[in-house]
Amino acid sequence: MKQSSSRRFSAAAAGAPLLLALLAVGILFFVGMGVKALKEKTPDPVESSTEAASGLPSGTTEQAASTEAFATETLPTDALVTTEVTEPPTTEAPPRMMTVDDGYFYDALFIGDSRTDGLWLYSTPGACKHYSGTSMNIYKLMDSEEEAYGFKGLRNLLQGMQFGKIYLMLGINECGYSTASFSEKYKSVVEEIRSYQPDAIIYLQSILYVTQQHETNYPVFSTANIKEKNATIEVLANGVDTFYLEVNDALNDGTDHLPAEYTGDGVHLYAKYYQLWHDYLLEHAVVDAKHPWEPDSTEPVGAEAEHP
Repeated sequence: MKQSSSRRFSAAAAGAPLLLALLAVGILFFVGMGVKALKEKTPDPVESSTEAASGLPSGTTEQAASTEAFATETLPTDALVTTEVTEPPTTEAPPRMMTVDDGYFYDALFIGDSRTDGLWLYSTPGACKHYSGTSMNIYKLMDSEEEAYGFKGLRNLLQGMQFGKIYLMLGINECGYSTASFSEKYKSVVEEIRSYQPDAIIYLQSILYVTQQHETNYPVFSTANIKEKNATIEVLANGVDTFYLEVNDALNDGTDHLPAEYTGDGVHLYAKYYQLWHDYLLEHAVVDAKHPWEPDSTEPVGAEAEHP
């Protein structure tokens, strides 16, 4: 009996390796099947990225695109949002400052005091017109009754004729007035001139300096006082149809005074030096669509038709 049991144990022991081998094969088989199933369930990285970007689950991208196209095609015409393309508005070329010849002044009017008289007498800018006189000032200008070109007074002249350019030079006779009073009156005069001459270029010329000696003798004509008043004139220029001209740039001894050799009384220029002022105006002229200019033109341009 003991011998039989021993034999059965020996047979079982001999078959153990075979069982272990079968068990290992079975385990490997099931592990391989699990890895295969896991791979089939994991989406391809490129496909997953595209779907994530679209926000759609797998397999719905093409369907969604088809649905969107169908919806667009079937929308009524008035339901579609359209963008109207409009051309940018056209604007006129901005005015430009350039050098001209005397033909530019054909339709110009020069308004001022005795210094403007001197410019007119000794260096007339082209065929311009002028309204000026000794001791003229900003306070009495518009109410003056000087006869000019068939009109009594500046106000009537401005209402009776149209000019392409108007040059204003006033202020030396007003140095004794406060800058605030001068500024207020100057502004109102410019506005009134503009009301009569809506299409004209208005040039606001700086008050000219006096000599150092004249300033010493008469401190009211100091450079500081003149500069202060010029600053209030300059702010009235808008750079569109009203321009400030710093004429002192052409008549300066380097210390912001009138050169002593240019004048006999410290205020008014000798005849030949008015040409420097004249040249400065030629070099600082505005040309635009309303105020054309052609070099050496034999035909005047501007508002000449209005001149008597």
